[in-house]
Amino acid sequence: MTISFSGLVSGLDTSSWVEAFVSVRQEKVKALETDLKALQTEKTTLNDTRSVFSTLRSAIEKLTDAKFGGSFDLFGQNSVTSSNEEIFTATVSSNAVRQNYDVTVQQLATYTKASSQSAASAVADDSTILSNLGITNGTFTAYVNGQKHTVNIEDTDTLGDFKAQLAGFGVKAEVDSAGVLRLSAQNEGDTVNFGATTDGSNISSLLGITQQEDGTYASTNSLYKATVATKLTDADSGFNQQITAGTFTIGDATFTIDENTTLSSLISEINNNDDAQAYAYWDDATGKLSITSTKEGASYINIEAGTSNFTDVMGLTTSEWDDEGNLVSSRMYTEAQTLGQNAIFTVNGTQMVSTSNTVTSDISRIDGVTLTLKRANTEEDGQTTLSVTQDTTQLLEAVNAFITAYNDTIAKVEEVTASGADLHGETSLTSLTNTLRSYSTSSNTTNGGIYKLLSDIGISTSAADGNNLSTDTYELSLDEDKFLEALQENPDSVASILAGENGVLSMMESAVEQSLSATTGFFDVKTSTLDSDISRMEEKISKQNSSIEAYRARLENQFYQMEMAIAQMQQNYSSFL
Repeated sequence: MTISFSGLVSGLDTSSWVEAFVSVRQEKVKALETDLKALQTEKTTLNDTRSVFSTLRSAIEKLTDAKFGGSFDLFGQNSVTSSNEEIFTATVSSNAVRQNYDVTVQQLATYTKASSQSAASAVADDSTILSNLGITNGTFTAYVNGQKHTVNIEDTDTLGDFKAQLAGFGVKAEVDSAGVLRLSAQNEGDTVNFGATTDGSNISSLLGITQQEDGTYASTNSLYKATVATKLTDADSGFNQQITAGTFTIGDATFTIDENTTLSSLISEINNNDDAQAYAYWDDATGKLSITSTKEGASYINIEAGTSNFTDVMGLTTSEWDDEGNLVSSRMYTEAQTLGQNAIFTVNGTQMVSTSNTVTSDISRIDGVTLTLKRANTEEDGQTTLSVTQDTTQLLEAVNAFITAYNDTIAKVEEVTASGADLHGETSLTSLTNTLRSYSTSSNTTNGGIYKLLSDIGISTSAADGNNLSTDTYELSLDEDKFLEALQENPDSVASILAGENGVLSMMESAVEQSLSATTGFFDVKTSTLDSDISRMEEKISKQNSSIEAYRARLENQFYQMEMAIAQMQQNYSSFL
């Protein structure tokens, strides 16, 4: 880099001279940069305009995609209503016939329930720990002839301990073969009463201890040894029979019992297995296992014994095994199951039966409609009706979106092609919008429908009035009432003029798609041209800047040489003197 010391010898401001000479040439660069900025602005405007056309294309496709059918066909969408949703609701697909149906529900489908025929658990005995029965520690009050006596129940107390404390107060306690706890006076003529507001244990409320007609007390709930926490295969698990490890089946699911399986974990496994098609529940009050089907209708729950005797112990099956533990024979206790019932309903007077309250079209014979039955009709309900009609919500939204996109597109082109605007003179762009305008107002006689103009279905340009005297108004607007009326009168013709093969929007889509086409479309061609122009301009500016820097360096060097020459002359002159 040349270091310049301006006028150190000559006293001249050579740096200013250099800047002045360079600035003359920089004016040419500034002009080029102005041209470059104009090209870049034009490209930005072009991209903004492309975006508007892309939005228009998307809006048009929402309607013209009807040719693909299904959820794409906004003209084919249906809605369904129930005159009484407390009785039934419904969903509908596009292939449903639009009409009304009289629907009456006689009865709902219910679930089959299987339950142990008798208590599977053994009755509690003196060795049974009270806390295993759900009884909490605390106090329990017994009154003998009005004299208060307090029983203190600890965590480790057994039923025998409880009975012994009562006996010490003159109270007899025993558990009968049904598991009922009975409390009475030991001595004839004594009066006993139980329970006080100060009691801390839940024994009275948990067991439902109530006074009988003869003055004695008895528990409403039975006392059973088995609990959900004990391991099933333990010898003291509390069931009437020792449960063996192995397998059994509910529904289509096979379950395995091992030495660590508890009743709680097994029930959880059943309830979380969809293949079981059922859920299980252990009733402490009855000592029974209940299994309820998750499928409605009059069908038995499939319960099969396997290598374990679990379902036998629960009273749901009866089986035989050989000495090696192999299942020889087994049968399910059908009498242990209370069958659910099928749903019964009528459609237009024809009675139908369904195993489920969710009734599909193959059962109801109402194509495209799925009914969900809620309750049976009563006399007060009167006639209940299902109505299938055209769903115009999405269609109206799509039409309004198209009109907005169309108006935005025309307005954008008007803006960017106006005199002095960035895309002024782009005849391809103005020609494209003129084509779109002509489609929006021209008559279409090839669609075969009764509607030939968009205005026939409520889509029209703004009319001239006192505020708008232009005869070339381009904005479209929608008369929703007229549009819905046209849909009601002839939906196929509305679909045809908009989205049919020769429909207005189909022709618009083709024109817009062509302009947006990669490589050959107007926007890509114009962008490519601008990119080339911008690239050339940037290269030209770069060369000019390099030339200016070289010019600056030459000037600085020349002035430097001049200073050196003057210095040499002054030195020679001094030597001469």
